[in-house]
Amino acid sequence: MAQIMTNQEFVDRLLKVREKYKTYYAKGTFGQCATPSFIDQKRQQYPKWYNDSRVKNLKALPDDTRLFDCVGLIKGVLWGFPNTKYKSNGVAEGNDQDYWNMALDKSKSFSQIQIGELLWMKGHVGVYIGNGKAIECTASWQNKVQITAVANIGPISGLNSRRWEGHGKIPYIKYMDNENKINPEPSGDSKIDISKYPILRKGSKGAYVTKLQTILVQKKYDPKGIDGIFGPGCDKAVRQYQKDHKLVVDGCVGPKTWNSLLNS
Repeated sequence: MAQIMTNQEFVDRLLKVREKYKTYYAKGTFGQCATPSFIDQKRQQYPKWYNDSRVKNLKALPDDTRLFDCVGLIKGVLWGFPNTKYKSNGVAEGNDQDYWNMALDKSKSFSQIQIGELLWMKGHVGVYIGNGKAIECTASWQNKVQITAVANIGPISGLNSRRWEGHGKIPYIKYMDNENKINPEPSGDSKIDISKYPILRKGSKGAYVTKLQTILVQKKYDPKGIDGIFGPGCDKAVRQYQKDHKLVVDGCVGPKTWNSLLNS
């Protein structure tokens, strides 16, 4: 599945996590309850992070406390929190860097940022919720899901402030403009300029691979996930698309394949 909710729906669901649940930061989590057995399980998975001190603090929490790490908050909501199903809705597993790698329309300028965009700095991600604010799960400050100020836009009285390195659109989200209209797509008689689209092949990574995978899914060719990595599943989907559309079947997405994908 390509885009599973609008940016406003995404932000609303993130805010409900903060408003309705007790939350706490823990590595490798995406909304699970802080039961002793689960904490022991995570300690086996990440023994260096789950040291004696952290385990003691975690086990002192009420069992119904929901645990997230920074990207786990995003994945948990995309996977349907609180009825979370791992890797559901076609949403890929991945760490904070993986989600930044797959983001589209990345920018270091914050003048045109839209709500629901991924906020990124090395080692950490959050989501922009509008009015100069972010929602993030972090061990900093309150050690939970919290609202912070985006320092790139300006400080906000009463909120802790973080300066981010960039922002970009999450490919699973349908972004809407400030008037709540869907961002316009080219009309049927308008050709998309493919000159800016790079040649992609097995091993390629990044935002254009994410876009390619999204288009393939929309055209009913399964690339085995939308994760920004041109792997075997994506290669197989591209070759099948090329075969079906009488293109050279080489697994290489160059101008002719891009033109067929975007303008057919």
